[in-house]
Amino acid sequence: MKKISILLFALLASATLQAQIKGTGDIPAHLYYLMPEFTQGTIYFRGQMPAQGKLNICAVDNTLRFIDKSGQELVATGADNIYKVKIDTVFFLRDMGVYYRLCPIQADMGLAVRRDVRIIRDAKEAAYGGTTQTSAVQSYSSLTADGVVYNLEKDKEYPYTVDEMIYLYKGDSTSPLGKRSLKKLFPDKKAQIDAWFKENKEAPETLEGAKELILNLL
Repeated sequence: MKKISILLFALLASATLQAQIKGTGDIPAHLYYLMPEFTQGTIYFRGQMPAQGKLNICAVDNTLRFIDKSGQELVATGADNIYKVKIDTVFFLRDMGVYYRLCPIQADMGLAVRRDVRIIRDAKEAAYGGTTQTSAVQSYSSLTADGVVYNLEKDKEYPYTVDEMIYLYKGDSTSPLGKRSLKKLFPDKKAQIDAWFKENKEAPETLEGAKELILNLL
C-alpha cells in the first residue's frame, strides 16, 4: 500500500493527501505530535480504571506524552497496558506499539491513520549528544530509543521523513488498507472487492476515497 502524508485532519479530510514529506532540522511540532497541542484527554488501560491528563502523542517514537503539574513534558509509563487514548474529541487506538488516529465509519470499525516520523541518523554514535536516563523531553529535537532519551546536537541539522498510511480497524486491531484485509473484513463481498481492484489497481490514496469504498461494501 502506498505511503501518504498529511497534516492533522478533522476526522475525514476531503483534500488529496500529499506524498512523503522530507525535511532537515527540527521537526515541526505539527508533525512531531499527532495533535496540534497538548490537550486534556483520557487514557484507557486494560484491566484498570482510565486516567486523565494533558496529553499528546509523539509520532517519532510512538510514546504517549503528558504535562505534569510543574509544566514539564514527560513520557507516560505502563504503555503496554494502554489500548486507547482520547485527546480532545479524537480517539487513538494503540496496536502493536503504534498509535493510530481513528476515523470511525461504524461503532467499532473504520479507517485509521498511522504516521511514521523517521530521523535519518548518521552511522556513527558521535552524531548524538549526551544521553540521559530521565524521561523528560527537552525539545522537539529529542527522541526515545531503547528506553533512553537521546538529545540531538543543537548545532547540527538532521534530515527526516514523514510518512502516513491508511489502515482499517475493527475493534482493537488494525490492518493495512488492501484487498486481503478488505476481504477479511467483508467476506461476503469478495467478488465486489475483486472487481474494484481490477478497475482501480491499488487501494485508495485518500481518506475520502477509502471511506467511499468502505461505505459501498456495507
